[in-house]
Parts: sequence; structure tokens; C-alpha cells
Amino acid sequence: MNTALTDNTPPLHPRSGRKKGKKRISHSIKPYLFLLPCLFFVVLFTYYPFAKTLHLGFTLVDMNGDPVEFVGLENYIEVFKDKQFARTLLNTLKYTVVTIPGIFVISLTLALLAEKRRKGSTIYQVMFALPMAVSMSSTVMIFQLLMNPTIGMFNYITGLGINWFGDENYAMLGIAILSIWMGLGINFLFLLASLRNVPQELLESASIEGANYIQQFTKIKFPLITPTVFFLICTDLIGALMVFGPVMILTKGGPMGSTETMIYWMYTEAFEKGKYGYGSAIAVIIFFLVMLFTLLTFIYERRGVHYS
Repeated sequence: MNTALTDNTPPLHPRSGRKKGKKRISHSIKPYLFLLPCLFFVVLFTYYPFAKTLHLGFTLVDMNGDPVEFVGLENYIEVFKDKQFARTLLNTLKYTVVTIPGIFVISLTLALLAEKRRKGSTIYQVMFALPMAVSMSSTVMIFQLLMNPTIGMFNYITGLGINWFGDENYAMLGIAILSIWMGLGINFLFLLASLRNVPQELLESASIEGANYIQQFTKIKFPLITPTVFFLICTDLIGALMVFGPVMILTKGGPMGSTETMIYWMYTEAFEKGKYGYGSAIAVIIFFLVMLFTLLTFIYERRGVHYS
């Protein structure tokens, strides 16, 4: 005997279906609405200036900053022909080679010293992180006194007698020392946090197996903090290649151009000499150089960074 199956559920009203569709659309659109204010400011202060700088690099610009004539690659060719390009690039690389290892080694040493929580450890942790709370102008004034060739404490302690910011052979090294001190705070905090997040079970197991402190650091601690190390290397590299503040305040590129970096050269060409098109071309070249060096750090990321 065949029985007919009947569905007693009432049919959906057309309006209820429309309401559900509107809710789904609103739920899918809502996250993007929250992103709109952030996206607006990113476009306004990042992408638009970059696009405008890229455009001005191909043009001849008047003193008012308005493009007058399209000149193609002429500005870029002149930049590569200019002797200052090689000199400022070399100065920037010298600064980078000194500051990045200096900041990393000192901040890692401080983080290892402060790794274990002890009574009163908060005091020296704050002292190690203090450089990040001091403004650049204040730091420059402090180091001008500390590294003064006649009354400075630095020369008195070391017995060197060097004119740190007045001698072309040592001026860039003096700026690098200043920058190393400024970069210690933020690097110390990141490395300290990563070291304290290393699982203690692994260290205890290694200690039971007879591993000493150096072996524990090289085989367990450092591999586990490599993601943080990679992040710090990338950010410090970008900051070093784009150094401007200490040079602007302390030496203004002197003496004899020994501290003139690429960013400061771009600044003088664009804003002091009024060559906005030429300065824009320098800025674009700096952008691609920084991007190239940043991409090269990803070679280290593939080989030496462990995420587990």
C-alpha cells in the first residue's frame, strides 16, 4: 500500500527570504566598513605620496613643486652619473654595517642578563629599555656632551682624544654609536619577551642530558627566537638604510660629506636646492634599494628561521 508523504512545514514568506539575504550582505560588508578609515589614511599618507613621487621623478619640476615637462629617465640617469650617489650609498652602507650588528649583539646580551626574574629585576629592565623613551633631539644633545673632544666623558674614559663629530674619519662611527644606543630599548624588549617564552621543559630536559648554558642557547633558545630575530633585522635594516635624523641634527652631512647619507642627499637636493624632480628620482631609487636589501634578508628567513 503506497503512502503519500506530506510536508507540513509552511512555505517561506518572500519578505523573510529578502531579510535573510540583506543580513548576509550586511555581515559580509561590515568588516570592510571597519577597514575603510584605516585604508583611507594609508592611501592618503602612503600610496598617494609614493605615486606622486614616482610621477615627479619623470618630470622637470618648478620651484613651486608643479611638474613642467616630462623628461623620461633623464633624472634617473643624472642620479647614477652623480658622484654623490656612490659616496652617499657607501656612507649609508658603512652606517648599516656598524649599527645592525651592534644593536643586535648588545640588546641580545642585555636580554640574556635580564632573562631570569630576580628580586629588583624590574629596575634594570626599565633601565635597559629606557633609550626607547628618550627623544632623538635629547639623545643628540646628550651624546654631543659625552663625545665632546675636550670635555666629553667618552674620551676621558677611553683615553682616545677623538673629535667624534668633527673628524671625517670618525664622524660616521660617532653617529653609529649614538644610533646603537637609541635602538637598544625596543630590541631588548622584543628579545627578552621571546627568550622568556622558550618552553622551560626543553631547557630542563637539556640540562638533565648534560647540556651547558652555551649549548642550551645555541641549540634550543636561539633557534626558537629566530622569528623575532628576523623581524628585528628587517626593521633595523630599513631604519639604517633610511637614516636621516642624527645626520640632520648633528653634522648636516659633514665634515667633508663623510656623513651624508642617501636620505639626507635626497633632502638637500629637493628641499634646499629646489630640484624636486631630481630629489624624487633619488627617493624612488632609495625605495628600490631598501626593498632589494629587505628581500635579501628573506634568504636568511628561509635558511635560519624556525617557526616550530
